[in-house]
Amino acid sequence: MNPDTREFLTAVLDAINIPAPATIGDHEAFRSLLEDRALDAVVALTGALGEPPAADWGLGWHTEYLRKQLATKPPTTYRHHDEDGGTA
Repeated sequence: MNPDTREFLTAVLDAINIPAPATIGDHEAFRSLLEDRALDAVVALTGALGEPPAADWGLGWHTEYLRKQLATKPPTTYRHHDEDGGTA
């Protein structure tokens, strides 16, 4: 796999692989954020596959687009468990 493809697929995975909610009460915010991020991934995937009007923009452009969108939607709107087992 070439580096550009790997970077793009990593960005798509980052879009949909967010931490699970810590409690049932956090599920709605988790679901809403995941939905928004998944839609951003769909837009990037559609463009990367050559759908107009983004057919000639290149994989790097779509990777950057997706990363910028994800930066505006971090998983900070709900409580979740961090990597050390604590609640973030």
